[in-house]
Amino acid sequence: MIGELKKLLLVLPSNTYRAQRFIQAAAKLDIELSIATDGDFSPPDPIGTIISNVGFCDAREAGQQLADIARHRGIDSALAVDESGIEVAAWANAFLRNEITNLDGILATRNKAQLRQILREAGVPQPAFAEVVSDADPTQNEQWVGYPAVVKPTKGSGSLGVTLARDIAELREGQLIAQGVMEKMGFVGYPTLVEEYIDGAEYAVEVLVVAGVAKILAIFEKPDPLVGPTFAETIYLTPARISKSTSEAMASSVAAVANALGIRTGPMHIEMRISAEGVCFPIDVASRSIGGKCSDALSFSFATTLEELILANAASGVIPDVDREHQSSGVFMIPVEAQGVLRAVSGIASAMQVPFVQGVEITLPLGTPVVPLPWDNQYLGFIFAKAPGPAAVEKALREARSRLEIIIARDCAIES
Repeated sequence: MIGELKKLLLVLPSNTYRAQRFIQAAAKLDIELSIATDGDFSPPDPIGTIISNVGFCDAREAGQQLADIARHRGIDSALAVDESGIEVAAWANAFLRNEITNLDGILATRNKAQLRQILREAGVPQPAFAEVVSDADPTQNEQWVGYPAVVKPTKGSGSLGVTLARDIAELREGQLIAQGVMEKMGFVGYPTLVEEYIDGAEYAVEVLVVAGVAKILAIFEKPDPLVGPTFAETIYLTPARISKSTSEAMASSVAAVANALGIRTGPMHIEMRISAEGVCFPIDVASRSIGGKCSDALSFSFATTLEELILANAASGVIPDVDREHQSSGVFMIPVEAQGVLRAVSGIASAMQVPFVQGVEITLPLGTPVVPLPWDNQYLGFIFAKAPGPAAVEKALREARSRLEIIIARDCAIES
């Protein structure tokens, strides 16, 4: 599929769930990977080409450093796996190719205010929004969006620091939360974004841009309404139970987003809401594939994985002619629902006995301090199911979750 041996630089955080899946995909495709990570890779250096302890905080400097190493190793392309590596990989590619193709658009997906500006200028439907500096009063902004409003950090992902405001008190609290979350991440002085709340069903769209064409790999339905005050995601189901016209409208919106951002190649993960009038609103865009272990819910014909498609596109600019598997599939992401310490999880064996359940994984070790959204966006684990139809998948996921007993003990030493 790839032809001659291809070399790629994979940029990933040391705590990612997905390293092994990409390593396995590369071996299957005969791609030689070099891995750049911000810590110590575990297991230690399985392929002998690890670049450890790269400083992701200064993305441009890290990108320059990695581009020099990549050039020496005969590598001409970098690929980010998770959110924290996106800017580093983008800068590495810019230095490797002596061009800024994709760069501005990819960097905009890491700054929600810039993303909104670019999409608005391109005429892509989106929520009305206003940038708010520090603790200024958004209601005095000429672009004030009214209530209810969504308050979010301009930096970050995964609903971290995102809240719904229905009055001035909640608005001010949301601003403090958004600013506090950004400061914890080291983003000091960035504005808060206040957006119009779009009342409608929400979907996640998995996209791979191949030679300038945005190809939808899967549309995930989110059957649990995301209506605030925080926005913890739970169930993803695919294929989504939507009409052909809605599917076509989403495809058109995805193409418009990729074109507006100038993204010509690589994965995209787009969160989209459909209003009562049928208008598609891309409410968040990430220039990476689906996060966490959720890619385990996706497989394609000929046992092809999402990681194989992403690597094939990065290595050769093409992907194999495959379709998503015929079965419906889904994942239940188990959110943190209380602050404290994860003390015990029971019922896993019982949950695994639910028909159509494929796996139950608790990914946080016992003894881990946990804090729910909006202050943190960790998930306790994941439940996976496959069935002939999405209704059966949803039923299996909910039943499996109901059989788990999760004990989070309050620990006064934990601060929010």
